[in-house]
Amino acid sequence: MARIHSVEELERTVGSRPVGVMMKSLDALDEHCVRLLGLSSFATIGFIDGEGRARVTTAGGASGFARVEDPTHVRLELPGPIPLDPTVGCGLLFFVPGLGETLRLNGRATLEGHTLRVTVEETFVHCAKALLRSAFWKPPVAVAPAQSGIEAPGPWSDPAVRDWLSRTPFVVVASWDAQGNADMSPKGDPAGFLRLDGTRLAVADRPGNRRTDTFHNVLEQPRAALLALIPGEPRELEVSGVASLTTESSLLASMAVADKVPKLALLLDPHEVCLRASPAIADAGLWDGARHVPAELLPKMADVFIDHVRRNPQRGVAAAAVRALASKRVMDWALTQDYKKNLY
Repeated sequence: MARIHSVEELERTVGSRPVGVMMKSLDALDEHCVRLLGLSSFATIGFIDGEGRARVTTAGGASGFARVEDPTHVRLELPGPIPLDPTVGCGLLFFVPGLGETLRLNGRATLEGHTLRVTVEETFVHCAKALLRSAFWKPPVAVAPAQSGIEAPGPWSDPAVRDWLSRTPFVVVASWDAQGNADMSPKGDPAGFLRLDGTRLAVADRPGNRRTDTFHNVLEQPRAALLALIPGEPRELEVSGVASLTTESSLLASMAVADKVPKLALLLDPHEVCLRASPAIADAGLWDGARHVPAELLPKMADVFIDHVRRNPQRGVAAAAVRALASKRVMDWALTQDYKKNLY
């Protein structure tokens, strides 16, 4: 199987990281981030447990359940304690009901009972493509259940797990770099986009914000975890294991959507798979359309992106050029064209 083993191979496959995209990142919460957190009712949390394994859990509640203490500290209540290793980074992805974009917070965290206190080291707003492709906020689409009687190896032998995979339109992948810095990346496609490749779970790469943080992290060290969600379902599927990157042509061809074949896929070789009830989904009322934030209360995302680019401290000619070109008109046009032409 064709594998990617270096950054050079990765960039030949999917391209390098654009300066403008990386400049959307800040090292503290600004007023836009605070506003998004005040509207958010649900989050996925990536952490390393006491055994050194990658994990993902969820938290939720009423809008604003995550409390901002100051520009670098956030507190939120978990449904229960987690086996958090505080010496390694923690990543969070916050959802605003009805909004396509998500807020990513990366940093270090400590646990006080059920309270998670996060020291923010990086924050940025992720584009809406994953949620758009997965129809995340729309009523669930009926999908034929997985065929019964089909055997699968190891952790995939449970028919309920295989059925879940066959109906999943959205996942969040947690990964870490060699220094232990965390990242949470949303991935979405029409229901059933996940593939089993032997014992490994395959997740197609689709156009997104082009940061490729997950892939860089996997090349530095392979522990990763994934959380699979299905709109309308009160459960979640967690997969923890070892990740790698593949360009194997027959696998990628099987993952084509709208005649677009992905350029690579993430493979996750699991050491643990857990399908469980999610108290956070219930607490957040995640699939209740009546709890979607009214459009007039949502921020204008072009304004958010522009302000974040302008506030990024990066120096140099390229960074200065990006700031000079940043305008609401240009950003509105760029977002419209990107979502129209580069959704798959």
